[in-house]
Amino acid sequence: MPERPARHTLVWLSADADWRADLPAHEPRLAAWFAQGFPAVVARRAADDADPRLRLGVPLPPAEGKQRLSLRVPLCDVAHMRAPPALSELLAAGDAGVPQPWQESLHDLQALAPARVFGAFAWQWLTALPYVHERSDIDLLWQVTDAAQAEALIAQLLAWQTRHPHRLDGELCLPDGGAVNWRELAGRSRQVLVKRLDGAALEARDALFATREAIA
Repeated sequence: MPERPARHTLVWLSADADWRADLPAHEPRLAAWFAQGFPAVVARRAADDADPRLRLGVPLPPAEGKQRLSLRVPLCDVAHMRAPPALSELLAAGDAGVPQPWQESLHDLQALAPARVFGAFAWQWLTALPYVHERSDIDLLWQVTDAAQAEALIAQLLAWQTRHPHRLDGELCLPDGGAVNWRELAGRSRQVLVKRLDGAALEARDALFATREAIA
C-alpha cells in the first residue's frame, strides 16, 4: 500500500479502524457513515502539518447541509483504496450513474479525453444518496503530460462550454502529482494555484511542465 495516497483517492477503512474526527461532535455521523460501507476521500493537508496520520474527508449530501466532515486515521487501518471513478463508469451505469438531463453533455465530454469524477456526481454514484441537483456542476480530473496536451484539452473544454448548459469544473493533474484548476489555467496569469497533498501554492505557469519537457 502506498505511503501517501493522492488527493481524491477513495479510502475504505477496516472495521476496527482507529479513526478520530477533527470535531468530536461529528463522530456519531461518521460512525454511521462507515457502518453503511461508504468510503472517505484523501484530503489535502497543510504544509506544516506534522500529524503522520492520513487526513480524510466525508462530504455529506445537500439534505444534511453539505457539511464536510474531517477525520484522521493511521494508514495501517485502511482496508483498501481506489482512484475516483472514471466518467465512463458513470455513463455505463445509465440513469443510475448520470441523471438523464446530463447524459448527452457528459457523453460529449467523455469523447474529448478520459476523465475521473469527484464531487457530487461521484458521491451519488458511490452511495446512491441524492447529491446531484439542477444547479450541480460536474467535477472532473484529467491527466496531462505536457503543456501542449494541456492547452489542447483546455481549448476543447472551452468549446464544450459553448455547446452545453451545464457547468464544468475540475483539475488538470500534472506529471509531478500537482493539480491546477482548468479554468485558472485557461486564463493568462503568470502564476497559478497548484494543489498538492501537502498544501497549495502559487507557481509559475511556465514551470508546470518544465522538468518533464527538459528531459524530453
